[in-house]
Order: sequence, then C-alpha cells, then structure tokens
Amino acid sequence: MTASLPDLSDGMLGMRQICSDARRRCLISLPTGFSLQQASELQMRLRNRVKRRSYLPKKVKLVAGLDSSYKGKIAFGVAVTVDIETMEPKETVTARGEAAIPYVPSFLAFREAPIILAAAIKLKKRPDVYLVDGQGYAHPRRFGLACHVGIVLNAPTIGVAKSRLCGTISGARLRDRGETIGAILQGKSGRLSYVSVGHKISLRDATKIVSRCISAWPRDPISLAHSEANRMKEAMTS
Repeated sequence: MTASLPDLSDGMLGMRQICSDARRRCLISLPTGFSLQQASELQMRLRNRVKRRSYLPKKVKLVAGLDSSYKGKIAFGVAVTVDIETMEPKETVTARGEAAIPYVPSFLAFREAPIILAAAIKLKKRPDVYLVDGQGYAHPRRFGLACHVGIVLNAPTIGVAKSRLCGTISGARLRDRGETIGAILQGKSGRLSYVSVGHKISLRDATKIVSRCISAWPRDPISLAHSEANRMKEAMTS
C-alpha cells in the first residue's frame, strides 16, 4: 500500500490526497457532498474486510504507536516505534496538515486517519504491528479508527481507546449485542485501556501486545506519540 501513497517528506499534507487506491480512497478522502449517512454505510460495508485473526511474524519485535493532536484546524500526526522487548524508542516521525472535517462521534476516523497515516507511512522501518489511539472493532458499526488505518496500511493494527464507545463491561471483556468486541486492561497509571481488533490480529494477541506496552507507561508507544503530538501543538502556539 505505501508505494501508492504520495511523497509527504516535507511533513505537510493535503488531507484529500493520502490514498490513491480506489478500493480504500473513501475511508479517508471524502468526495464533495459525502454525507454522514454515506460514511456510515461505507463503514458497515467495509467491516467485513476486517480480519480478526493474526497475521504476525513468529516474534513481534517492533511496535508503532499512532496519535494526533489539533490546534484549530491544524492537525499534527505522530508515529513512534519501540522495541517491544526493551521498550526503547527506535524512530519518531511526524506530519502536519489541515483537518478536513470536524469531530463527529463514531466518525473520528474520517478526521484523524489522514494525519496519522501521513506520519505512519514515513517510518523507515515498517513495524510488526500498529497501536492506534482510538477504537477498532469496539465501535457501533464495528469499524473504528484502527480498522480504517489497518485496512489502508494492510497491516496488523490494534485499537487502544481511553473510553468506551459502545458495549457493556463483562469482567475483563467488552460485549455488545451478545458479541465480545474488546478487552479491558488496567495499566500502571491506573487508567483503563479498551483494546479491540483493528485488522489482521486476534483479540487475544492484541491484548497480549497492549498489556506488554502499557506496563512500560509512560514509555509505551502511544504515550510517546501522544507527548510528541502535544509538543508540536504547543510549539505552534509559543
């Protein structure tokens, strides 16, 4: 997939130019007049493409965290990779652009996917799995931000959200309409993480990987990406 994406080496992004593959374009590049109803229908159709079994190497080594921040209409995207054994940061890349649409609950991906993908595709070494600050399968239409990112990158992707968007808590699992849609972990900070499949990974493997990462808080990949995104935002205002 990355070969078909435009050169974003200058760190700036035309938010409607990130994905040229016709099968995925509307995930993050909305045509003029595209409505929330059409966006909802698109998510409902594409959720069948989400693979909820693992396509991981025998040993996961490199994990990426993806996050973003905003200052008005300006978006800042960050991707940070870490060695999962040592939790040592390996690479940090950033992107900056203008957000195409405002925040709408359950449609976050159409706002955030472009900028975090703009950062992700700049990584020199492709990680084994991506952790996305947002929902994956634990979404009303079973197609949250991590699913958008996973389908576009065609890579194992995990949603790691700070809050529950749908479903009920049943022990350490998140269930909705009789289906297990995610897992719940508590990290060193005491904060709950709602873990769900993004693409090409099982919930069991996703839970194991996220558990390992959040045990290193605040040096886990998502926290590192979050800190860098906020630093970029603050630098703009100083």
